[in-house]
Amino acid sequence: MMKSEIRTANKNKRKAMSREEAEKKSALAQNAFLASQLYKNAGIIMLYYPLGNETDTSVIAKTAAADNKRLVYPVTDEKTGEITPYYAKNGSKFHVGAFSVQEPEKTDKADTADIDVIIVPGIAFGRNGARIGFGKGCYDRFLKNICAVKIGFCYDFQICGGFIGEEHDINMDFLITESGVQACE
Repeated sequence: MMKSEIRTANKNKRKAMSREEAEKKSALAQNAFLASQLYKNAGIIMLYYPLGNETDTSVIAKTAAADNKRLVYPVTDEKTGEITPYYAKNGSKFHVGAFSVQEPEKTDKADTADIDVIIVPGIAFGRNGARIGFGKGCYDRFLKNICAVKIGFCYDFQICGGFIGEEHDINMDFLITESGVQACE
């Protein structure tokens, strides 16, 4: 299958999920992350604000805040596609930003070298960590020079055997779904 075919098929599957199914599977994925050493060892976590039926991250956000971990969210420049990470405090206001994604108020910019873990959304992931996003390359450009642990956060059906990413694609280190945490091959 071509990237575009995988993208279309998985977007349709995700759209077809009931709200209840998405919430149940999201809760399992979030709990798997929160129970992992990846979470326990992280001081600064970069999350995304889910769009539609994307795997939810709100329980991670609440738990991390209660555990005094710092949270970072992406703010994307719609013209250039450049992602800048900003800290979000408990009670930070979010607004609709680029590509209809909720973004935090631009307060304190995060230094990418300080981020321990990045939870990355996607349409599909290979077991090898390859990722298919929305096709704009925003995350690939952002992740290019970052040392943080990269986690593809998705549902089981979004993991497709093996596909090879393109030269500019950045692979994930781990995948987390409702079935748990798996290291990429």
